[in-house]
Order: sequence, then C-alpha cells, then structure tokens
Amino acid sequence: MTTASVTALPHRALIAVSGPDWARFLKGLCTAHIDEIVEQTARGECHRLHYGAFLRPQGKMICDVLLHAVSADEIWLDVPLSERDDLLAKLNLYKLRAKVTITALDHPVCVAFGGDLPEGFMTDPRGSIIDALFGFAYAPQTATALPDDWRTFRYAHSLAEAGTDFGPDDLYAIDANLDLLAAIDFHKGCYVGQELTSRMKRRGQIKNRILGFRFEGNAPEMGAEILNIDKRAGEVLAGAQGQGLALMRIDRREGALTANGAPILLNIPHWIAPALPEITTE
Repeated sequence: MTTASVTALPHRALIAVSGPDWARFLKGLCTAHIDEIVEQTARGECHRLHYGAFLRPQGKMICDVLLHAVSADEIWLDVPLSERDDLLAKLNLYKLRAKVTITALDHPVCVAFGGDLPEGFMTDPRGSIIDALFGFAYAPQTATALPDDWRTFRYAHSLAEAGTDFGPDDLYAIDANLDLLAAIDFHKGCYVGQELTSRMKRRGQIKNRILGFRFEGNAPEMGAEILNIDKRAGEVLAGAQGQGLALMRIDRREGALTANGAPILLNIPHWIAPALPEITTE
C-alpha cells in the first residue's frame, strides 16, 4: 500500500452554515445534490464530502465548493479563500427569514492524494470518477508534500480548481466539467444560475471544456493563446512540471496545437472523453 501525500491548502477556507433551514437555504443557491446530503444525515451518515458550485444568475461560476455535513444541523463549505468574504456577503443577502447562521471558520484545509488516505481524511467523491483517490481534512495535519505537488496531481487528471486556475465569472460550470464530476443536480428545483446551466446541457450547447495537456520545457504563460495551426483553439489556464490545463474549443481540439509557439499535447482522461463529440470534416 502507498500512503497518500499530505499538504495544507492555505488558499482554501471554510464557511459554516447551521440551523434547521440550512438544506432548504443552500438548495436554492448551490448546484450540489443537497437532497442526497439530507438523506445521508438523516441516517446518521455525516462527515462525507459532496462537490458543487455557486453560480451567478447568468450562469457563470463564482466558485466551486466541497460540502461537509458535520451534523444534521450544520454543514461546512470549503471554498477559495479569495472568494470567501464575497460569498459570505452573498449568503447573508439571500438569508432573509431562513433559520440559518452563517460564519467563517478558521480551521485549516488539508488534502491527501496519490495513495491510501491517512486517518481523519474524508474521500472526495470526484476520486471515483477520475480513478484517483484523494480526500480532505479540516484539522491540522503533518505535511509530507508541497501545494505544488497537489497542483501537479490535479493537472495530470484534468482537475481544475476555482480561485487558482480560473477566477470568478470566468467560466460556466460545464466549461469546468462540473456536469461530469456529479457537481450539478439537473433534477432539483430552481437554484441561482440554473436556467442557462440546464439549457447548455439539454441542448448540447457546449463549446468549451477544461482539458489537460502536456508540454516540454518552460510552462506556457497563463492566458496564452492556443493555436490549431493558425486558428484559435483555446487558452492556457495553468501549467507546471510538464502538465497544464487549458480551456479548449472542443471542435478544435484535434490537430497540431501550440502555445507560445511551442507544441502541446492534449491529455484527455477517460472521464471526459465520452462527453466530447466526434469532430467531422467537410
């Protein structure tokens, strides 16, 4: 057995939402499968992670979120530190008469990846989709790796992170593959940003997706244009140690791709490939 590498993520932070109305409150604001969390907590199954996002009314992402129910009456939201204050303000704006209390928490965010999870870590549900086990803990842990190692792990699996690889209002949730990562409940009632998100999925109006890529030499600059011969095919989001992430036009993903004049090779994982339509040539 291989023990997972552990590192702290100081760029992530926590918000606690407590009170009898937390589920109804978040159901209208978050893309996640809130009913599933409620069912689990009713059975006494707490301390499990769920993935989701908060969106603008127009469908663009504010940030992604990991939801951790600590009891039937309290849930923690793991969000980018850069967006926590704005998200706190947004949640309080929507609070109205809901019986909830919303507070920032000072607990550290730690991740374990690349092996069997140490005690105290909760399995991230995305791991079963990407076939790579990883998990999170919200208490001090002994670090055995650097945040850059976690970043390289994510890039190798085409796994993007809001607040690090892209900012608020940059992408739609489906651009970031959240539909493929079981982060969007397409069957529940209305939530902020639902209309455009559902329409994109229902009508197949998906033009872009985040895809991993490999490169040699220096990492291409963040924001660098990716060309397919002479046509714009995407944009570099991040890159390090031979691995990177790009927001690609899925209809121009095949061919000789370059960034900053150097060749790159897309690394499309098994969990994204079936969602990419076949490219036809006239």
